[in-house]
Formats: sequence, C-alpha cells, structure tokens
Amino acid sequence: MKTALFIRLDRMGDLILTLPCDGLISERYQTHWLIPNGLEFVADHATPKKEYLAISKQWSWKNFFQLRKTIKTIAPDVSVSFHVPWWINFALWSCGVKTRGGVLSQWHSYLFLNKGLRQKRSRVEAHEMEYNYQLVEHVFDLKRNREKWTALELSASDEQSVPFDVSQDYFVVHPGMGGSALNWPTTSYADVINEISGKATVVITGTKADDPYLKPLKMNLKENHQVVWLDKQLDGPQLLKLLKNANAIIAPSTGVLHLSASLGAASLGVFSPIKVHRDQRWGPKGPKAFTFSPSVPCPAHFECLKEECPHYFCMEKMATAPVAQKALSFL
Repeated sequence: MKTALFIRLDRMGDLILTLPCDGLISERYQTHWLIPNGLEFVADHATPKKEYLAISKQWSWKNFFQLRKTIKTIAPDVSVSFHVPWWINFALWSCGVKTRGGVLSQWHSYLFLNKGLRQKRSRVEAHEMEYNYQLVEHVFDLKRNREKWTALELSASDEQSVPFDVSQDYFVVHPGMGGSALNWPTTSYADVINEISGKATVVITGTKADDPYLKPLKMNLKENHQVVWLDKQLDGPQLLKLLKNANAIIAPSTGVLHLSASLGAASLGVFSPIKVHRDQRWGPKGPKAFTFSPSVPCPAHFECLKEECPHYFCMEKMATAPVAQKALSFL
C-alpha cells in the first residue's frame, strides 16, 4: 500500500475540520499526519484512529533536520500541505517527495509544491471542511463525491476522571477565543448563563489565554451559585468527557465548539457576520450543531468597520434569548 503524509499545523478547529479528509484515500493509502504540539488528544480520540506525529511549526535548523528524518522514515509517495510554514514545504521538496500537494497561496507553495490548488478560501464560497476535501480530491485525482465528505467523529473515555459530576444535567459555556473573529460581549454570555442556570448547573471552561473573557465574567456572575468554574483545570481528555456528557455547549467560533460538535453533543456557536468569520465558512460540523449570528447585512469582508458601519456594534445587539432557549430545549 502506498503512503500519504497530511500536514496541518494551525489551530484546533482547523485541524478538526481537516482530519476526516484522509477517509477519501483510506482504501489506497496508509496516511500519516503531522499536527501541532498540544493537539495530540484530538488525534488520539478520533474515529478511526489516526497515525500521527506532533511537531513544532517554529523554524529552527534542529526542527528542520528532525522533520527531514521523519519524512525519510515515513517515505510518503504523496504529501498534502493544508496549512504549513515555508520550511515544511521546503523539507518535503528537499526530501524528494514525488507528489507534493497543497493550497497555492503563499510564495513557498508555488516554489515547492507540484500539485497545488488555488482555492481563494477568503471568498467563502464553501465551508473550510469542504475546501479540504476538494484539495484532497485534486491531489489524488479523485472524482467529486460529496457523499464521502463526512465530519470528524471524536470519542471520550468513560474511565476518564473529571472534577465534576457528569451524571447530572448541566451546560458548558466556553466564552473565550483566540481573537480571530468577533466574539459576544461578556454581558451577553452572563445574560444567557443567568437564564439557563435556573434550570441546571452551568460549567465554565477556558484556558489562561481566555482570561480577558473569564475575569469580567467572574465578576458579573459572582452571586450566581449555580455556576461551576473549571477554567484552567482540565486537560484535553477531561474536556472531551465534560463536553460529551453536557446537555448543551455554548461557545464562539473556537476549537472547543468543534470538539463538542465532533463528539455529537448539542453545540451552539456564536458567530460574527463578517464575511471571512461566518458560520458558512467556519461553522461546527456534527449531528447537533447550531449557529447564531447578528441578523445584519454586514458590509465587512476581513475586519469590522467599527464606527463606519451602520450596524456597529452588532455583536452587542445580538439577542441572547434564542441561544438560551435552544440550550434549554436539550434538558
């Protein structure tokens, strides 16, 4: 059987929307993945299980030569670079990988790839997962078959311990994000939490990077005793179990939302109306995935126009009641 090497080295949500693409070639190729350090738990809990190596995307001669050694050990017949820094494509070229596919965008993709595809993803003509499937079809000369464009399925271990009783009714709210899109104001999350916490416990998750959202939210909710704070207390497998057993999860456009959707949990995403931020491009994929966004004709393509936009600030004006009602419908 031939060997393929798939590489995606950016954020969690991007990886989740890319991992299922190897299913298109599973009958013909053994696929290996290169993924970012810290996201091993995602690949470990994927169904079917992935063969992978987690690496750093930071350039150094040490990382470069270690990658060359890895490539030579795997000896791929084909590589697909979904999102990589320049030196990754250079390493693939220098190792003599016969077919080097990927997205044609930055200079190094034109220089080092020989089976690239120009997609212009910022036009938002398809979902991110669909763009990834289209790329694989191009690199492997496959006939278009949307029926095989399935979403990633993740599992959570029943034996995993979590510092919370997951047998009860509860909601999870993950208010933080990396800042790649507009988010809801803290007051909007607080309004939803106050409403749904009257029916069940609300668990708040997040990392240290989410502190700009978590700190004001803690101040706002300090009198609400139905809220449990698990921020900065969970590793990846623990987070998966917490999400899997929740009645519903509320989060902005971030990796946790994609985790919960891939677990099959009720996932309620809050999205910006800016063109490149929209759920049409980045929405969660799963059997119970739902999205909410301000109902405005946003004129922005890449960044919020702020005071120049007649709808500014639309995220603040977006109603909280529909999100709360949808979450409560899963009790």
